[in-house]
Amino acid sequence: MDAELQEIRDFLLTSPDYAVLPEPVLDRLPKLLNVRYLRRGTPFPPEESAADDLWLVRAGAVDLRDSQDELLDKLGEGDIFAVPEDADPLNPVSGRVVEDALFYLLPGPDARELRQQHPGFAERFERASRRPAEQARAALGAGGNRGQGVLTVSVGELVTRPPITITPESTIRDAAERMTEQEVSALIVMSGDALAGIVTDHDLRKRCLAAGRSRQEPVGNIMSSRLQTVTRETPAFEALLMMSRQDIHHLPVMSGQQPVGLISTTDLIRHQGTNAVYLVRDIRRCESVEALSQVARSLPELQIQLVQSGATAFHLGQAVTAVIDALTRRLLKLAETQLGPPPVPYAWLACGSQGRREQSVHTDQDNALIHADSKDEEVDAYFARLAEFVTDGLDACGLPHCPGDVTPANAHWRRSVSGWRKEFSRVTYTPDTKRAMLAAHYFDLRVVHGDAALFDPLRSEALTMVGGQPPFLAQMARNALRRSPPLGFFRQLVLVPSGEQADTLDVKKQGLLLISSLAQVYAFQGGLTGMHTLDRLAGAVHAGVITRDAGENLCDAYETLFTLRARHQVDQVKAGEAPDNHIPPKTLSALERAHLKDAFAVIGTMQKNLRSRLAAKGTL
Repeated sequence: MDAELQEIRDFLLTSPDYAVLPEPVLDRLPKLLNVRYLRRGTPFPPEESAADDLWLVRAGAVDLRDSQDELLDKLGEGDIFAVPEDADPLNPVSGRVVEDALFYLLPGPDARELRQQHPGFAERFERASRRPAEQARAALGAGGNRGQGVLTVSVGELVTRPPITITPESTIRDAAERMTEQEVSALIVMSGDALAGIVTDHDLRKRCLAAGRSRQEPVGNIMSSRLQTVTRETPAFEALLMMSRQDIHHLPVMSGQQPVGLISTTDLIRHQGTNAVYLVRDIRRCESVEALSQVARSLPELQIQLVQSGATAFHLGQAVTAVIDALTRRLLKLAETQLGPPPVPYAWLACGSQGRREQSVHTDQDNALIHADSKDEEVDAYFARLAEFVTDGLDACGLPHCPGDVTPANAHWRRSVSGWRKEFSRVTYTPDTKRAMLAAHYFDLRVVHGDAALFDPLRSEALTMVGGQPPFLAQMARNALRRSPPLGFFRQLVLVPSGEQADTLDVKKQGLLLISSLAQVYAFQGGLTGMHTLDRLAGAVHAGVITRDAGENLCDAYETLFTLRARHQVDQVKAGEAPDNHIPPKTLSALERAHLKDAFAVIGTMQKNLRSRLAAKGTL
């Protein structure tokens, strides 16, 4: 066999569809193949293609679309396409070459002979010929299900009746009778035309019966007056997250200054099976670390539900983070019960993905602590014990200790207000590679529990300070360019070469964190206060730091990588495996691999642009 035919045979072995054939068949197959070259923009398959012709992509790319011009699939290197014998006139599939492409074409008669002689090959051939039509039907059929979940509807779509109201002067007995008559669990309290508060069946039990109050007292004495509200336009999922974070179960729905409805967790969860609110409720009831660890076992199920319901990266990260925040807060309460009240005010801080509210079920701990200034050595000793209790508790709940020791059990991450102020100044005014890495963590810190007034003003001061420090901004930008996406010169994916994770991609370290680092640099350049990566990108566009196209492309890349990782983790959980961030590309469809490459290409382009800007300023 000459070298050219041997090269073709070697390539056939890399195709799962041809690799099922016996060695003797593979030896003679290269002579049967026709080599075809199609330029970008050429319709695919060409009009002269016969039924049962089998196309194998050697290089380039092809888009397959339905009658509505929606992308169904993307063929790339190693993918096969079988020309169907009978096309479906209701769901026609058309293709177009989007990158100059080289194909190995097996003519229909030879393909039919192979199918007759080799059942394994026949099965793969049938799958290849059915796939585009099946995807077209699936795309058409999906239209009837769009907009049905809590992820895609607004609060207004779930409000089915006007709110039931009562006045502050009405008695508690009146409120209980009205709830019973109207079969509701909460009443809006109105003082004239103004919203005064809300009273729930929980208030009646806890603040009246349990407290021994008279049922003749006015409702105003037990109502909640510091209210969170939403509008008709508020996305239902945002309302669900608000309830999770605040541990509340009812939200007045407002139109201007007037309540037009009342929505409850029951309304939302009845509409969609997402159980973040119930998890937070169960967490609040736990009285031990052991009980918390039992509840935390439901966290993977939450991600499964969210992925299956089509949650966006933003929604999924927010929901998982809300539960982990609740675990942290409950552990802090248990620690204070065991250790005694804190000697001075403090705040527990989260950084990394938890700080940005971008967590998935595969995560570890990244935390810090700030406390009021004190000269008493026992103050630090108390918070060291508290940190040990909480971090050990999080570990017991399935959130491992940070391998990089980013933990308030480490004195570096446990400081007084003045200590943190000095540390922010140190990394800002005298930046180097290591200090820039620390700064990236510091500016992602978020208060999870405690006195936010200890930290939030300090962070605001530091953000104002960095705007006037070009050396700091340049060092942060250089750090954001230290790692490149795993995409080769010819758009091939560069995989882990060996070891336990061989032939995989770490989509967090090699993708998501690269986008987050770019977004943080843009936030510094634009003087932005937002923390979520998508918020920072949107803010950077608005501030003119990057173009709208660049911002949208980075947001799409983030969504692609986060979603692929979440689905991968769900598959692992269902298979009884520990979830991780390492995706084997061979488990992805051709379309998913194409989207993955596109995402990495966007990151590479934006890194190149940032590198060019640094070079132009002489700070690379």
